[in-house]
Amino acid sequence: MKNINFDFLKPTIIFSIIGIFIPGFTAMGLIGTQMILNSFGIECTVVWKIIWTSTIILGIVSPVIFVKYIRNITDEKLKTLKTKLTIFNLVEYVCIQSSIGSLFSNSNTLCYGSGGQNGLELVFTAWLALPILIVMSIVFNRIISRNENTAD
Repeated sequence: MKNINFDFLKPTIIFSIIGIFIPGFTAMGLIGTQMILNSFGIECTVVWKIIWTSTIILGIVSPVIFVKYIRNITDEKLKTLKTKLTIFNLVEYVCIQSSIGSLFSNSNTLCYGSGGQNGLELVFTAWLALPILIVMSIVFNRIISRNENTAD
């Protein structure tokens, strides 16, 4: 394995600083997805269960795929690694936001507004995703350094 000089933590911290300000936009994206699926005739509570299930699965699968990607990094792939990391961070941010949101709310509350909640918990759960992304980047750095050490 060749020596890879890439720090996953710095771009993720920059993303996290931006992530403090964008949870409302990603929450609107999730609610927009719900509205689009509603327009196809799928009942609102079912839509949220679909969103939560798909984001939980994607949130588990995408780090595994990304780890495989960075373990087999080439010079050509290294050129686009920062962009791929940003895309990974955004996808994982939304997945964690949605998945943790399912713990703080339920589909009836999000659809029909009972219990004094109005989807605002999705904003707060996005903030919970930020330290998780930072920890993932630390793990990615260790994976890269371990690959370098085993190649020596």
